[in-house]
Amino acid sequence: MQYLRFALLILCVTSSDRGSAQDAPVEFLNPEQAIAKMTVQEGFNVRAFAAEPDIVQPFAFTFDDRGRVWALENLNYETRGSDKYDAGPQGRIIILEDTDGDGQADKKTQFGDKFLFPTGIALGFGGVWIGSPPNLLFIPDRDGDDQPDGPPEVVLEGWARNDRHETLNSFLWGPDGWLYGCHGVFTHSLVGVPGTPESEREPINAGVWRYHPTKKKFEVFAWGTSNPWGLDFDNHGQMFVTACVIPHLWHMIQGGRYHRQAGSHFSPYVYDDIKTVANHRHKSAHGGARFYLADSFPEKYHQRLFMCNIHEHAVLTDRLKRKGSGFEGEHGDDFVLCNDEQWVGFNMEIGPEGAVYVLDWHDADICGNRILHGETGRIWRIAHDTTTAPAPFNLTKLSDAELVDMHLHANDWYVRQARRLLQERAVAGTLAAGTQTSLRQLLTHEQTPRRLRGLWTLHCTGGADDDLLVSLLDHDDEYLRAWSIQLLAESQDVSPQILAKWSAMAADDPSPLVRLYLASAMQRVPVNERWPVVSALAQHEEDRDDHNLPLMVWYALEPAVPTDLPKALAIAKTAKLPKLATYIAMRIAGGSKPIAQPAASPSTPLTKKPAAAKSVSNEALVLWFKSDAVATDADNTVEHWNDTLRNGRQATPSGIESRPKRVDDLAGRAALMFDGKDDHLAVPHDSELAYGPADSFSVSAWIHLDAATSGWKGLVTKGRDQSPWYGMWIDPNGKWAFGGGGNVVGKATRAGWQHVCIVQTGGQDRCVYVDGDLTGRGPVAAADGKGDLWIGGAKSTNEFFRGGISEVRVDRRALNHAEVVRLAEEN
Repeated sequence: MQYLRFALLILCVTSSDRGSAQDAPVEFLNPEQAIAKMTVQEGFNVRAFAAEPDIVQPFAFTFDDRGRVWALENLNYETRGSDKYDAGPQGRIIILEDTDGDGQADKKTQFGDKFLFPTGIALGFGGVWIGSPPNLLFIPDRDGDDQPDGPPEVVLEGWARNDRHETLNSFLWGPDGWLYGCHGVFTHSLVGVPGTPESEREPINAGVWRYHPTKKKFEVFAWGTSNPWGLDFDNHGQMFVTACVIPHLWHMIQGGRYHRQAGSHFSPYVYDDIKTVANHRHKSAHGGARFYLADSFPEKYHQRLFMCNIHEHAVLTDRLKRKGSGFEGEHGDDFVLCNDEQWVGFNMEIGPEGAVYVLDWHDADICGNRILHGETGRIWRIAHDTTTAPAPFNLTKLSDAELVDMHLHANDWYVRQARRLLQERAVAGTLAAGTQTSLRQLLTHEQTPRRLRGLWTLHCTGGADDDLLVSLLDHDDEYLRAWSIQLLAESQDVSPQILAKWSAMAADDPSPLVRLYLASAMQRVPVNERWPVVSALAQHEEDRDDHNLPLMVWYALEPAVPTDLPKALAIAKTAKLPKLATYIAMRIAGGSKPIAQPAASPSTPLTKKPAAAKSVSNEALVLWFKSDAVATDADNTVEHWNDTLRNGRQATPSGIESRPKRVDDLAGRAALMFDGKDDHLAVPHDSELAYGPADSFSVSAWIHLDAATSGWKGLVTKGRDQSPWYGMWIDPNGKWAFGGGGNVVGKATRAGWQHVCIVQTGGQDRCVYVDGDLTGRGPVAAADGKGDLWIGGAKSTNEFFRGGISEVRVDRRALNHAEVVRLAEEN
């Protein structure tokens, strides 16, 4: 394309347009200037495959089976909290093609326009699949002429857009023939095929989902994380996602419940969730995820996970190594540093020639709170100097036999395309005789990834029957055994013979990965049939500290506990996984019905307020900041806040700029005033302030607001940077919240003084009290992270509070309701 057109664009950009989110000037770089500023690993080069004005506001892209790029332009986007929805569909789908192999697109075709807020794209089964909340759409193009055959068809509905960054995204065909995607935590969707009653829809607000293109079935694959915007499978079929805000790297297992940035798990009996596999941290946030499963890069990059880091304006890599049933993620290198504050990469692909392609939204407001550049967008191509573009091709023209042979290709891009094409032909009934026989021969290949490729495509084409899968349960390859378990469980109709085999494997299989897949599969069989397998899995003492297995076994066991208490207690008595005994006791104590807030308005008390207790014992009080124990300088700026209970323990500011002010009379009470920008006080970690799910504790404070507020605000928060954390927050909807391990939400905030108390009763529940009223209740969770306790904010998230705080206390016990009322009535 002719990048001389940038001269006109640059002349049209005003100084205010070039401002960052804080209105600081940011230099606008055309593609050539941007490439010149990049720091690139030796031996690699970067080209602008496409850039404005040929692509604008890009949200997602993918390759077709001819090696062309299909990209979504989301012209309905306005901010993460608003959109141009009322203007009607504005989005476009464009096809970009590099016809001369020089690494730059020189041909552009518009497939269609008038698509509402397009967020994710996949190609296959005779058309185009796009996310367009509230719908997942299928746009038919069965004749392959690059024009829609008719109007979009609504495949699924109920996708919300509360946060426009966190709706359905990152579409990818999985090795099992399902369409996978991600979904963020602050958007609350109820998904189903058109016409499904709301009560029968699947809720999702953080996690990974999947949809089968021919079975017309939707499932949530795994729950949790934050705003995942990147998903891929490694060469053994292990799923990983990259996420924003919280730790960036997650190994996702079917049925897993993962640490959440906010909100509660749908089940109150999760008790604890699976944490990141990364042993390092990057700046937030991340987007895009692709394993390098090609061969044009040097060998050290093979199998690495490539990802975009938005705040570092970089492409990073991580190395994954096996650890028990899962993995540990190590930092690989900073592959490309863009050194450009307007670079906003959040989607990526590996191309057919083995280059890495990166989608760049390109705007100075990297968090998307407003659009400063409404006519920008780029796709970068990062290639090794020895990489050459392939000659023009069209995989749809290949025979079935040629597509089977392609399963041995060094670039997994071709394998994925071949698998989908064979799946489509099997569905259409045109698969050539002998194709599945040839695929079975791959099961004897000496390399595990090649064996798995054969197994997956056999499954997608209907050639992996139960007899084959059962025979593979005795294979010496742990990955083949594991995947055979998952595929046998897919129908959720498992025979008694298979369950008996699984019970034996649960007891004797030496692979923790296989045991992990058995625990996962148990969530897909009837509850009353899980006991033998779960009981056997509970006997593996070597799994007690495994990253995944104790929790995955619990997720399978939990629904069965109230159905047969003698069996549950027998497992609790003999289990070699200590967490199971603890959680079984908690589950029994919690009763057979979920502990959940009723449907009534959250302003309605959950229980009748009792009379105030005559006194509140300080026997288990472990921290007490009283309003008269503040050391200030001459202008009432706080130097430290002394703990009345422990001589020498203080809450101190991190610097001069972050000091709150002491006010002698704030509406009748002495208080510390926090500015909502950076004011906070910190107390170093102390084991007295860390609690497990079986521990009881209480945190209370007087809080003053000038007006009702919203958006995450940290009041008294412990370990926010080191999970599992806990604390007292105001949530995005302006409600008091017991945060950490799944938030428990209380009533809405209001102006003036309010007494807020959060209480965990170990093994039972968590409660949020406001002015003595019980206004929220939910499940217990771990809260034993080793981070600092902050007052006035939350470490690492900038969730600073604006207002007054007085009389902070932490008790290592659960205050009863009458005691809370007493504290709320004290002046």
